[in-house]
Amino acid sequence: MASKDIARKPLELFAQGFQQFRVLATAIDLGLFSKIPAMGSTLPDMARVLGFEERPTRILLGALVAMGLLTKRGSRYRNAPIAARYLVEGQPLFYGPFIQMLDRRLYDAYRNLEIGLRTNRPLTADPAVGDLFQTMARDPAMTRLFTMGMHANGAYWAEQLAKRIDVSRHRLLLDVGGGSGVYSIALARRCRGLRAMIFDLPGVLGVAREKIREAGLEARISTIAGDFLKDAWPRGADLVLFSAILHDWPPEVSTELLRKAAAVLPRGGEVIVRETFLDDDAAGPLYAAMSSVTLLVETHGENYAWATYESWLREAGFGRFRRIPFPTTAGSGALLARKL
Repeated sequence: MASKDIARKPLELFAQGFQQFRVLATAIDLGLFSKIPAMGSTLPDMARVLGFEERPTRILLGALVAMGLLTKRGSRYRNAPIAARYLVEGQPLFYGPFIQMLDRRLYDAYRNLEIGLRTNRPLTADPAVGDLFQTMARDPAMTRLFTMGMHANGAYWAEQLAKRIDVSRHRLLLDVGGGSGVYSIALARRCRGLRAMIFDLPGVLGVAREKIREAGLEARISTIAGDFLKDAWPRGADLVLFSAILHDWPPEVSTELLRKAAAVLPRGGEVIVRETFLDDDAAGPLYAAMSSVTLLVETHGENYAWATYESWLREAGFGRFRRIPFPTTAGSGALLARKL
């Protein structure tokens, strides 16, 4: 029997994945997208602006056109709509710092993925110091790189969350591990009656205070330094947010954090779990599954299924679950629950 002809195109795309990432990261480092005017730019102009000869410039621009990040009409190159929105510095949802953070912290670490698989230990944490966050706390520059990168990544998700949930019945948000404050800022902008407390490590909160000042929300958003694993939690909130926090830890730690949330919330208070969720059968989606590999490289956690979080929340005393998938990226969304 003749074997079925199976195209290898998916493998070819996987094999080129690292090339596309490095082209994108290099273009961001060069400020390429920010240097293309609205009217477009020619090859000689771009070569002059970048300081390259025309041959490498043409090859780089051609790759970006093929990736759908630039367009070419006649002799002029322009930013495609996706690049104009997310890859031009100064835009509200500028994604560049996240790409740069991945490039500088994770690209080389992925070379050692097999070691992480064999040892079941993070590759970017110093075991003599502690976990990822304790390791970064020793390096202010890396802490800032990480926090700014997560802010750039979170700005989009924070906008999606603020559009899809109504927090108007709440008065005080506790943003656990809130980092730069990107979610607190988005929710406070959406609901003028909401105040927020960002509870995170001291080295992270410098960025949070910068972003709060830029947003003009100093009167409504405060920062509280502490380790949410070890220190007493601030009290008084009627809404708790975990955004991309619970996936960093094994189940026994994540469930303990949910119990701590229940302990500080009044009856009827709510918790928001903003995550990249696996499907309930854990068979995907791809974005969530690949993000779990990054969590293997970085932490002792992984992405979990919607149903898994619901089970943990139920054990912690929550109910009335509401799943809110974000339509733009499979797996991304929020899970709301109320303290019973």
